[in-house]
Amino acid sequence: MNGLSIGFAAVAITPPVGTPMDGYSARQGVSQGVHDDLYARALVFDDGRERAALVSCDLIGVDRRLVAAARQQAAEATGIPAGHIMIAAIHTHSGPAGLRRGMDEALAELSARQIAGTIAAADRKKRPGVLKVGRCSVDSVSQNRRDPSWSIDTDLRLLLVDSAEPDEPPLAAIINFACHATVLFHTNLLLSADYPGWAVRTFQRLLPETACLFLQGACANVNPVWMEQDFGEVERVGAIVGSAAARLALELRPLGRGQRAWNIRWDELTEKPVTAGELVPEVRLRAASRHMELPLRPLMPLEEYDARLSDLGRRLEALPSDAPPDQRRALLQELTRLRTERMVAQRSAEQGEARRALHPEIMAIGLGPDLAILGLPGEFFVETAEAIEQASGIRHLLVAAYTNHYVGYVCPPEVYEEGGYEAGVTLFAPEAEAIVKRAALAVLNEAMGS
Repeated sequence: MNGLSIGFAAVAITPPVGTPMDGYSARQGVSQGVHDDLYARALVFDDGRERAALVSCDLIGVDRRLVAAARQQAAEATGIPAGHIMIAAIHTHSGPAGLRRGMDEALAELSARQIAGTIAAADRKKRPGVLKVGRCSVDSVSQNRRDPSWSIDTDLRLLLVDSAEPDEPPLAAIINFACHATVLFHTNLLLSADYPGWAVRTFQRLLPETACLFLQGACANVNPVWMEQDFGEVERVGAIVGSAAARLALELRPLGRGQRAWNIRWDELTEKPVTAGELVPEVRLRAASRHMELPLRPLMPLEEYDARLSDLGRRLEALPSDAPPDQRRALLQELTRLRTERMVAQRSAEQGEARRALHPEIMAIGLGPDLAILGLPGEFFVETAEAIEQASGIRHLLVAAYTNHYVGYVCPPEVYEEGGYEAGVTLFAPEAEAIVKRAALAVLNEAMGS
């Protein structure tokens, strides 16, 4: 068995009421209260040779400057190399503004200290643990937001850190699920972690002695489904996700110990195999990262956007009331793309700087021969994560989007032709996704020792 030890800590990072909120351009006003506190939750892994830290923050995203400051402070406090620290956001649209772009310097400085302090606290609490990993299906709470018949990722992946002592409860768990944290709408003015926060809370109600954190997956094209956009639905959706994770954790517990039943016909004990997942018999901890060069997309002059938008608007108004739905949808998806692309062009023009390729970081933490965590620096489609997982050959790959930086949407090439919001708001040229996939495989190979 491995010599792994892990530590967990959680620190509230809720900003003051009155802080502007992020996630919806249509939101009016600043935060008016706190529905549920926001947290930074950290796990520190130590295999006796290397250490690495993973932090999940109840934020919409994290800017690279915030990450750099938190890493530096945590490294100074713990000795964990800065490059071995992965900082992710759950992408709640009911958190504070000023931490993924348009930096609020005072809030960012405080948040960096809080995140670093969480890592240091987790490092001090290390205890022997055993890794167990599995997945289950949750298909009732999400839908592809570009076309309801298109793909979603229904897999909920769970990394359980069980106690090395058989009679003690599990130490911690990581829930990895891909669905936008947007149960709440722009009309909400209360700070909240949305459904991921309630998923963690549900998990810990069912396993009260086990710590838990949530890693948001590649959910760029996946939204939650709801009856109303209110806190009752936050609790319902979160409870579905959290209870599924708790059940999976309990099903993983017999790994390494076995489970059995009395067979009264034969008067003997018979074994029941555990099919929910696998024990990780040997942890080999490695971290790897690199910076990618992602080319920016070309943009048109603002007056050209205006002319095209006017033309599309006229064509939409001219449609007869009995026109087939596909005709209206084709115009609307192009209108949405051009409107959002115009916003990008206007912002670029206002900044008055030459547009250059961006160089975001991609990171991986290898934990065993078939177990790794991949950190992607923005919003990525389900299809992108699936392609990386299949090409990597890693059977248990947890993909954490919104990690170590926020660069917005990175779209598969076909999305540009399909139109819609993501195709309009992305900063990047169609070839950017392929660059990310190649870089992901490279860092995964390094983190796995390949």
